[in-house]
Amino acid sequence: MKKKEKNGEKDKEINNDSSITKMIYIILLYVFYLFGGLFNEKLTKTEYEYIDENNNKKIFKFKYPTISLCFPSILSFCVSSYMLSKMKKKYFNTKIESPISFHDKSIIGILHMISSFTAQTALIYLDFIVKTIGKSCKSASIMFIYFLNTIPFCNKLLKKLLNNKAKNEDKKEKILTKDIIKVIMTTTSVILFNLSSGTNKEKNKENNSSYFGIIVLVISLFTDGLLSLKESMIKTNIINDKKYEGYNNLLSWEYMNIFSFFTFSFSFCQIISNLFFGDYIHLFKIIFSNQILIKDLFSYAVFDVLGQSILYIFLGQYGPLALSMVTSVRKILSISISILYFGKSISFPQSISLFLAISIIFWEIYEKGNKKPIKTKKIE
Repeated sequence: MKKKEKNGEKDKEINNDSSITKMIYIILLYVFYLFGGLFNEKLTKTEYEYIDENNNKKIFKFKYPTISLCFPSILSFCVSSYMLSKMKKKYFNTKIESPISFHDKSIIGILHMISSFTAQTALIYLDFIVKTIGKSCKSASIMFIYFLNTIPFCNKLLKKLLNNKAKNEDKKEKILTKDIIKVIMTTTSVILFNLSSGTNKEKNKENNSSYFGIIVLVISLFTDGLLSLKESMIKTNIINDKKYEGYNNLLSWEYMNIFSFFTFSFSFCQIISNLFFGDYIHLFKIIFSNQILIKDLFSYAVFDVLGQSILYIFLGQYGPLALSMVTSVRKILSISISILYFGKSISFPQSISLFLAISIIFWEIYEKGNKKPIKTKKIE
């Protein structure tokens, strides 16, 4: 009896320690991502002052996604490279090659790079809240891609585009009524929030740019859908290969490494080309002369990378179901803090838009809460 009581007390201590650790991870995840989001929005919305060659004060708006993506991608690549090599040594005794081919790495790297670049570009033309609402329902883009996958011609095209060599036919995902309702709610929410801001004069001036922002955001969502489909193909191939049993624990860090490498490569090449053929020399003079802008760029990069790192650690410890519920709540907090910090006035149509967006997020939390967690093998 005494042994059973002691074992029971030990189990309680372990559970308490794990719950405290989990809570710390959640708090850190919220803090890093919320600050990262604030600095990201500040970069695109702040009017920075600088002194020109004639000692006149001028206003400068930062509208360069390649530069804002370059800083975080360097840090992401360094962190992910370190974590990947550390985990490979820990979990595999022998040197193990990546199960992802160079061709597949190129596909997911380019897709993520397009998604990141278009999402960052959309933030220049749209409100941060519109971007958050649009990106909060990735199921819409995934649903659309799976719908295309049911059409024979598109199915062949997607197989060639995504380098799908599987002999067996892909499982056709059913498009449910609830997914269609989510898409309608998300679209209505984005349109209501975006088109009901500002005065009539401001609307006329900004209509073209806001429409362009929505188009760019749609492209970002479309590439998210393609990326999700390709990642599921890669995961299936790894699961079926006994040589890479347990490699799923390393996949997140490998993705981070691939994504950051391609994003940095693209950003760096564009920066170099603009230094020789564009106006980036003048741009860098403005950036380095403004300490606030440098601080904002550096802060965004650091908080973004810290947020990603905690996210992947949390994913490895507690699984995708717990993570998806935490990130859903984070979206609501991001919207709320954006409104409070920047003092945004919300009109009645925009309040309806926010209500729809938050309803979708709570709907997803409810669905995820009712799902049974998938049992995965842990490497000892």
